[in-house]
Parts: sequence; structure tokens; C-alpha cells
Amino acid sequence: MMARLLVFSVFLVQLILCTSEARKCNVTGSWRNSLGSLLQISEDGLALQGCFHTAVELHKGAAGKSKVGKVTGIRNTGEDPTVAFSACWKEGAVTTWAGQCFCKSDPPVLKTMWLLRSPMSEEDHWKSTRVGEDVFHPVAKSWICDSDLDEHQ
Repeated sequence: MMARLLVFSVFLVQLILCTSEARKCNVTGSWRNSLGSLLQISEDGLALQGCFHTAVELHKGAAGKSKVGKVTGIRNTGEDPTVAFSACWKEGAVTTWAGQCFCKSDPPVLKTMWLLRSPMSEEDHWKSTRVGEDVFHPVAKSWICDSDLDEHQ
């Protein structure tokens, strides 16, 4: 009886460990937001890298010819890790996203807030930052980031 209880206990512990491991939100891969922009991320430890293909611009050409920005960032640990990443754009703007990956829904979601800072004179700096929200969903589409980046990056 004791041996059966021990075997059952070991099985239960393994089941819990495997289940919690499978539930960790993995930010690696391709994501699409509600505006149709695409984000591709890979991880190296806690560091993030990849690219962001924007579907929108402040004006034509603001994000460059390809509309693709190089992404660098960092993620935290845990089942639903927090993330932060940034992309630079052709005309000097930078976008930074901060958010969290949630895996309890199926498929997982990446919920973020963003700041878009455009270069301005010191007198006009008060109107240089826009704030918004993006919710990203995983997609099967992926591409090779480096081949799409504009020369300025």
C-alpha cells in the first residue's frame, strides 16, 4: 500500500510540473495586432530580438520604405512573463511597448501599452508622444527580419 502511495505521489508531482511547464507563455514567434501589424520575436535568455512590420504610419514614409523596424527588448520570468521592446523608425521616431504575455486563454495573447515618440523641437516636445494599446495574437506567418529592414537600421 505504501509503495502504491509513493508511486502515485511521484506521478502527481510529475503531472503538476509538466502541466505548469506547458502553461508558460512563450513570446517567441509571430504575432499580429488588431491593426494588422506583425511582430516577430526570438529569445536569447531573457533578451528579445526581432522585427515589427507596421500596418500604420503617421504619414507615408515615416516608418521607412519597408515599414519594418528592428526590435530589441527584454522579458521577465514566470508563467505569464512581462515584456518590454522597442523599434526605431526611419524619420527618427521610436516606439516602445510594455506588456504581458497571458497563456491561460487559448491561444495566448500579448497585451501591451505603447509609446510612440517622434522627434520635435524642444518647444514642441509636449506634443511628441502618443500613447496606445495593442493586443497581439499568435499567427503562423513568419519572415526573415533582416531581409526586410531598411538601410537606416
